[in-house]
Amino acid sequence: MTFRCTVALAGLLFAVTAPLGAAAQVQGPIQAAQLTGSWKNPANGSCNPAYFKGGEATKTIRGEDALGATVVDKGVTVNGIVILRGAREGQMVNATSDKAIFLIDILPDKKLKMIPIGEPVLAWQELTLDAC
Repeated sequence: MTFRCTVALAGLLFAVTAPLGAAAQVQGPIQAAQLTGSWKNPANGSCNPAYFKGGEATKTIRGEDALGATVVDKGVTVNGIVILRGAREGQMVNATSDKAIFLIDILPDKKLKMIPIGEPVLAWQELTLDAC
């Protein structure tokens, strides 16, 4: 009798907590429309040139869905592609070397968080950008 109660209690606990865990893990792929357009650095307030600009749909050298992107800061222009789906979702990578440059987090109210993680932007600061 005790074994049945323990199993029933464990099953009930799993049934209650499983949907909560699943909801926390499922985020879904990034939609190209979420990154298409221009974002500015709120510190200087200029959209000309934009800090981040999302362009046309493309694929990575691994065949992942991606979006062409350009980042401009302090006279330096960095071109790459942002991965929209897969294990590396949200990374901006160099299109030829496939090495990560930025992590990009889409925030509410049309904001982007740019976190530098690779060359040539390692010395840059993390920024939260506003839509133009």
